[in-house]
Amino acid sequence: MMHNTEIPYILDVENLGKQFQLHLVDGRVITPFANVSFKVRQGHLFMISGKSGAGKTTILKCIYRTYLTNQGHIWYDSREFGRIDIASADENSISRLREQELGFCSQFLKVLPRVPALEVTAEPLIKCGVPRDEALEEAARWLGRLGIEESRWLASPITFSGGEQQRLNLARAFIAAPRILLLDEPTASLDAVSKSIVLDMIREATEKGITILTVSHDIAAIQELADDTFWLEA
Repeated sequence: MMHNTEIPYILDVENLGKQFQLHLVDGRVITPFANVSFKVRQGHLFMISGKSGAGKTTILKCIYRTYLTNQGHIWYDSREFGRIDIASADENSISRLREQELGFCSQFLKVLPRVPALEVTAEPLIKCGVPRDEALEEAARWLGRLGIEESRWLASPITFSGGEQQRLNLARAFIAAPRILLLDEPTASLDAVSKSIVLDMIREATEKGITILTVSHDIAAIQELADDTFWLEA
């Protein structure tokens, strides 16, 4: 087993800052965080902790480039581009990284109506070039593992309960085995059995070398698996 000092850093967040302008509230500007810096080792589970409203999820969204940053750099050691600053990279590069290397699982499911759950789950694999039949078979395996009954696989996920939607979200996130996986509250809305399954999935993913950054209020459960924890000051 490699010692920490021998495991390379895959992500280097340097003096990151984000501001939002509230156009409906006199145009005032709020700053969730500024001057945030941390490094993440390859294949580690890195937990971002802190009080509600500190900007934890916003950091994940900056790394995935859902949000543009106002300050700092997000250096990523990518397979395709080498060392790249996600904060300033062009949109085409970001699209490629999302397709091939970066995964994001939010708390909220956003899908097209009337698309079956099985198709929704298989989509990330199909986008990566996996044959459709093979992708659907793998999607079935993940949905089964996460306890979504087979009778529901051809239904639209918009008919699912909150817990079922969260489990489908997680299946979509894990199925393509991205190089970096960003998990926003991965155990929220889950019962004890489902939570245990998800924690096993996280453990297995890091053992395979997938780097995971997570935000969670379920600190006790995640901290047992976390290699590193970063406290974000409010």
